[in-house]
Amino acid sequence: MSEQAVFTVGGTIQAGGGLYLSRRADQELLQQCRDSVYAYVLTSRQVGKSSLMIRTAEQLNREGIRTAIVDLTELGTQVTVDEWYLGILVRLEEDLMFDTDVFEWWQKHEHLSRTQRLMLFFQNVLLQEIQEQVVIFIDEIDTTLSLPF
Repeated sequence: MSEQAVFTVGGTIQAGGGLYLSRRADQELLQQCRDSVYAYVLTSRQVGKSSLMIRTAEQLNREGIRTAIVDLTELGTQVTVDEWYLGILVRLEEDLMFDTDVFEWWQKHEHLSRTQRLMLFFQNVLLQEIQEQVVIFIDEIDTTLSLPF
């Protein structure tokens, strides 16, 4: 019995779930992540950005580099500013498993602006608790255009 190729159109290719054609961007993004270089992938819809991100994250994880993926569509657009920022931290916590209680930490620092809290969280929690190199992927950035704030 011969093996058949599975083609996926219009969605992220899950691990082992379809045929993925590597592009030059695969190696470029992977190397930039390894080198701790800020990178962004901008192109039209449905050309494989999310699949590229997932494959890169999987490879980085195999190399011992911790990764987190924040899909901004999961946070929603009918949310308060606090819910949106806290939603980012919750997604990071799901992937990176902090010792710190994210909700408690967020409330304890409510005297700061949301942006200050986010940056302080990165400095005082994420970078203190995660000893390995960390790469954070932000997907579907265009959803921020629909936010009321």
